[in-house]
Amino acid sequence: MKSIYKVLTLLSVVLGILGISISTAKAQTVKTMQVNYVSTTGQQVRAPLTYHRSANGVSAFGSGLAYSATGYASSKGYVKKVKGYVPYKLQQDYTYDQLPDTLTVKYIKESTLARKVETQYLKQINAYRATKGLKPFKHNKSLKSKAIVRSKELWQQTSHVRPNGQSYNANLSGYAEVMAVLPAYFLPTGIATVNTGLGAMLTYNSNGLVSYKKTAQTASHELLTCDQEHRDTELNNWATYSEPAFSFHADGSGMMAQLFELKGATGSGSY
Repeated sequence: MKSIYKVLTLLSVVLGILGISISTAKAQTVKTMQVNYVSTTGQQVRAPLTYHRSANGVSAFGSGLAYSATGYASSKGYVKKVKGYVPYKLQQDYTYDQLPDTLTVKYIKESTLARKVETQYLKQINAYRATKGLKPFKHNKSLKSKAIVRSKELWQQTSHVRPNGQSYNANLSGYAEVMAVLPAYFLPTGIATVNTGLGAMLTYNSNGLVSYKKTAQTASHELLTCDQEHRDTELNNWATYSEPAFSFHADGSGMMAQLFELKGATGSGSY
């Protein structure tokens, strides 16, 4: 009887050691994920990164926490800010078990994003003006250049007073200006996917891709509803031309300026 007991004891010890060895081997299995960074035109926008994980997963936007087999671990996120570009598609977090061998993060050039959103924005403003019996605003190349300059100046000074002390809203200048601020969207704490209504916002479709139309709608809706003065400016009957310009940064935040010009206007237009 004692011999049987000793055999069983020895067997349980061996099985226990074997179980620990298998568990340890499993925990030490290292998975590798290579992340490639390319533009919507197929250009590499930064060097690839390789992540090695033995238990933890990988966070997309650097929420500060990543999935782990034993809890949560800190993570900076595999989606990186790339100067001159904005993430074109929302990315997901991956658990250890979900980690793919390779992953491609796609970006859109800031200037390309801006021009596409601007086109949608002016369509929306003109469509609303039509419901009020107002003529659509016409395009003007010179005014467009001024608006682009203004959208970039707003990063220096978010004000109708320009860095040079002038203003397009000066009395009898023949110009008027409205502007909108797009809060930072790609944040160190992750990405918010719900428009809170506080100003315009970079917006993604249900398929995770940037929506030019929906992003433009957040701006047009803001300027048509925030107060009577902005709405009256959008619905004015004196401006012949109007041009919007958006300026985005790598974190997804943006500035938007829209200028209105009476045909033949002079003054306050230097840039």
